[in-house]
Parts: sequence; C-alpha cells; structure tokens
Amino acid sequence: MSEETKNTVSRRNFLKIAGIVGVAAQAGGLVGAGVAAGQNPESYTGWESFNPGTQFFNRTPFEFVGPAHAPVGAVRRPSHLTDYVFGRVARFAQAIEEHPEWKPGDPVADLGFPPPLVAFYEEFPERLEWDYKTNVETIPNNRIDRQEYGAYYLLAEAYAAGFAGHSAFLPKPKAPPEISDFAKSSAVDPTNPQPNEMIGEQVPFKSPELAAEFIKEIAHRYGTTLVRITKTNPDWLYDEGWRGCPEGYDYSQMPAHWEYAIVLGVPMEWDVVASSPQGSTSDDAYDRVSTVAVRLEACLKFLGYPARTHSPKTDYDLIVPPHAIEAGMGEVGRTGYCITPELGGNCRMAIVTTSLPMEIDKPIDIGVSEFCAKCKLCAEGCPSGAISMEDSQDGMVLRGYEHWYINNGACYNFWRETMGPMGCRLCVVTCPYSRKDNWLHGFARVADPADPTGIVSSGLLWMQKTFFDAPDAIDYRRPAEGGRFASYREMPAYIQSERYLDIDINRAH
Repeated sequence: MSEETKNTVSRRNFLKIAGIVGVAAQAGGLVGAGVAAGQNPESYTGWESFNPGTQFFNRTPFEFVGPAHAPVGAVRRPSHLTDYVFGRVARFAQAIEEHPEWKPGDPVADLGFPPPLVAFYEEFPERLEWDYKTNVETIPNNRIDRQEYGAYYLLAEAYAAGFAGHSAFLPKPKAPPEISDFAKSSAVDPTNPQPNEMIGEQVPFKSPELAAEFIKEIAHRYGTTLVRITKTNPDWLYDEGWRGCPEGYDYSQMPAHWEYAIVLGVPMEWDVVASSPQGSTSDDAYDRVSTVAVRLEACLKFLGYPARTHSPKTDYDLIVPPHAIEAGMGEVGRTGYCITPELGGNCRMAIVTTSLPMEIDKPIDIGVSEFCAKCKLCAEGCPSGAISMEDSQDGMVLRGYEHWYINNGACYNFWRETMGPMGCRLCVVTCPYSRKDNWLHGFARVADPADPTGIVSSGLLWMQKTFFDAPDAIDYRRPAEGGRFASYREMPAYIQSERYLDIDINRAH
C-alpha cells in the first residue's frame, strides 16, 4: 500500500466522521442552549422571583447626580403624633372618649391634646374635620355595613389573615439602637443581650462596590423584587418614638451606624390588588418585604455590622419614600409615594439601616412628574378627594420639602369605610405605571422615558382613558352614601366567598 493511500480517508469514512462531527455540534448546541436555559431565572422552579431578574429596568441612562430633594423652607422632621395618621386618629379616638361633649367648632385644646397636635390641627383644620368624622361617623357605620355585607368579603379577609398571622412573629426592636442594633438576631432577651449575644468583629469587604453587589444579590434571594442603596437623611427620621427607646431618650441626633439605607420593595399580588378597594389587602406585600428586611438584618449582624429593620410589620423610625427616591428606586408621584419603573405604585417598601460601607445609587428621572401633571387618574378616581387635582406641585410644601399635597385624614376616613381586609389602594391600581410585565407595558416602560416630546405618554394615557373602563369615584362608597361598594376589578375567583362558602351572602352590587 502506498504512502498516499495510507494517509487518505475514504469517502465512506469521511461521511462517517462528518456525521459524528455534525451530531457532536448539534449536541453541543443543545448543551449550550440547555445551559443558557438553565441560567434563565424562570427555570428556577419555586425561586423564579427570588433573583435580580425582577429588577429588569435599566436605570443607568436616567440617573443623575443627587440629591433629588432640596429644602425650600424650614425643615421639620416627621412626627408620629401629627403626621402618622394611624397614631393621630387613635389619639383622637381616645380624646373623644374622654371628652364626649366636644363638637366641631369647640377649641381643639379642650380635647387635652399636647401643644404640637393642637398646633397641627390649627394649621390643617381639614384634618381635624376628617379625623372627627372618622371616629364618630365612619367607623360606627362600617360596623353596621359589615354585619350586612361582610360575608361577601370573608375569603378576602382570610387571605390577608394568613400574612398578618405570620407577621405577628417577626421581631421588633425592644431596646434603643445603641443596644438592639448591635445584638445578634438570636439574642434570647433583646432588651438585655448577654456579651456572647452581641455582634462580633466586622468582616471587611474588598470594596464598597462589592459590598453593595453582595447585599443586592442576597436581598433578592431573600425575596425582594427591587433593592437600591442610599445614605440615610436625618431630616426623614421621626422626631420621637423610636422603637425600644425609653422616656427621656435623645432623638436629636441620628445614630452614627444608621449611615446607609438599604431600600427594599415588593408588589402586592396583582389580581388581588386590582380588586381594590373592597377585596384587596396590603398584608401580602407588607409581610413579604418585612420578612426580607428581617432576614437581611440578620445577615448583616452575622458579618459584624449593626443593623435595624424599618418595615410595615415591624414599624418604622423613619419615612421610606424620600429615601427610595434618593436611591433611584423611582420618582415621587401625584399620590405622594414612590412610583417605580417595574411596579409603578404597587410597591411596598422597607429599609434596613446599617454602617456597612456600600456604593450608593443615584436618583433617576423617567418623567413621572411630567406624566402625573397631565394624568390625574388617581385624583379623579379617589372617593375621598384626598389627592390634589392641581396641575403642578409648585408651592405645595410640607416639612420644608415641596411635593404633592395628600390629605391623609380624608384618605384614612375612606379606609375605614371600605369592606374586606380594609384599606383602599385605588390610587395604586388606577396609576398607569402600576401594570404587569407584558409586551405592551414593557414597550411603554422603554419608550416613554426616552421620548422628550411627551407624545408616547399622551398616546398611552389616551388609550388608558378610552379603552379601559372603571367605576366612578362615587361607586366605591357605601350604599347609604350613593355607592355600591364597587371594586376597580372583580375579585379573583380564589377569594370569592360565593364560589366556595356555604353561608348566607348579601352583595351590595
């Protein structure tokens, strides 16, 4: 056999080799595709939403060097006594019980309020009127309505109860920040932790950038949908009443270890919140985001860094929306809270304060202010009229900062009129930003912020108002007030009492 013959591959063998190579190439392609598919968060069965993929909007092109907030007058820190509507109305209820002879028009001081609350009601007399109505009219009327119509919303309340029941076990600080924030999450007695129950040496990170990357990755694994980081602003700490602090505690200075604020956000269940105000609840998102924050606090303490959770179910020592806006989570809307690109207003938030040095995020401008100026859907659909209908927020100043005015007394009054798990959330679901992640809304998220003309937002707003019907504001009210206890959308089937329960059910509409 010649040398040439020895080195030549026969046609048959060549075809065999080619076939094998082709199969191998296809197999390799399948493997590559399989690897890529396996890295897709949607393939993580049971953990699909526990990954950074939920924070899909690219904020970088819209970031700017902050701050996003600048004082326009004398700054006053928020107060649990006056600004926190739940505490204020509860204080009013106590005063009315102690002074049943008091009626509107009488001096506010006759109710025995401390001077700051008297001054608040004198500055905002409309809040006084609403807080009085809430206690003497709305709450008693709601008890009557629930006797007649409550069974219709029983499963909606049961759904909410599951989250509220879990939240009751979440730990709250029981000692001042100087103690509780430095105690391990496993401390038996958080008010008096033993030396071996205090956090240990701080584990250093290679850089603030990597520290921020780690915290964000872990926060997603703990269950957050969105996470951003900023510096804590002392102007936005409550001026008293921090959790675990004794009488006489000095609230004038922010604890040094509260330097950084990790802002977390998760949505309420989309179909449930769409049934606002009667069938929806905030408890699902409140519980989720509070749980994420508690987990993150424990993680930070394990690494030796003091931390404190501020969340809906563990309470707050600061206000969240301005921190979220400074962190670039979103922008302030007509509703007074943070509107995010991914979730719109359907975003319940928490903060973990800590001393871990991290790279901070920048605020963003995606055109929310301009859109809110022409939209007004939330204000038009608000049954209580709590949201301003003005064309601009110019001149609306509260505690030294300019933003849209919200009458939280009127807002809370309607809360106490609603059925089901109670609350409203209509401003969340009517907002065009609060939409699920489908192709149409995905297009809007990308096209609108990049359009300097406003044509895209105007077109989308026209579509919203033309093709998507909703009840009139009066329809959400109780029947005795001319309403029918309407909801923005029908409750999802799985919380409809008529579908499952063998009881007498009376529906108002």
